[in-house]
Amino acid sequence: MKNRIVLISCLLLGLMFTSCDEVIDIDVPDNTEKIVVEGQITTEVDSSFIRLTKSLGYFDNTNATPLVTDAVVDVNGISFNHIGNGIYKASSGYVGTTGSIYNLKITHQGKTYTSSSTLEPMFEIDTVVSYFKPASGFIEEGYAVAYLAKDNRARTKYTYFRFGFTNKENTEGKDSLFDVRILFDNRNSVINEPFVFELPFLRLQPNDTALLIFRSIDEPVNRYYQALSNRGNAGGPFSTPPANLPTNINGGALGLFAAYDVKRFRAPITK
Repeated sequence: MKNRIVLISCLLLGLMFTSCDEVIDIDVPDNTEKIVVEGQITTEVDSSFIRLTKSLGYFDNTNATPLVTDAVVDVNGISFNHIGNGIYKASSGYVGTTGSIYNLKITHQGKTYTSSSTLEPMFEIDTVVSYFKPASGFIEEGYAVAYLAKDNRARTKYTYFRFGFTNKENTEGKDSLFDVRILFDNRNSVINEPFVFELPFLRLQPNDTALLIFRSIDEPVNRYYQALSNRGNAGGPFSTPPANLPTNINGGALGLFAAYDVKRFRAPITK
């Protein structure tokens, strides 16, 4: 009886170790290289460009991003030539025009990639003002910044906004933008009705200069930046698993091609 118990125990132990040898197949992401597009057409002179790189494989530990330097690139029939670091630009003096649709065409190694983006006009911004406010809760005393504006655009239009400040003593005159993207639309705005918007939680001091950058964007570009913002906020136990960002590039490439009407404002803070 004792020998039988020992034999049964040995058999169970053997089965346990045998089960550890089961082969488990794990699906890994496709290792195929893809063209990655980072492109913009703007209303600022000579700021338009197309940058082309290649995606890295899932198990690729290469630190350097592969550059694409031998593509044929044009926007609305105008050639963008490679100037280095995977960046393609048009001839000097190129500038985008509001109300235009920009069509991108990229040809590389027998494949063609296309995209389009509408250069929507920005809403009207009259001025940027600052005013002193005492400390309130966790917000220290200082100068709040607000812009006075009016939106006369047809519904629905989207805006991509960033802001920050510069201080000659602390940043040696370099622009210091906060790492936050603010996306909004004009669905709740009253057409042609002036309004004032104060930048949230911002308090500056004398000798600072407030920086505000507004970019008009179309709906596909807005969708891309929304997804990018959501990815940045991910990480909780119920968050969506990571995935490729939505792209407006056709032909199997990744990335974004965007047209912007850019408005920049600098507001020095004085007592």
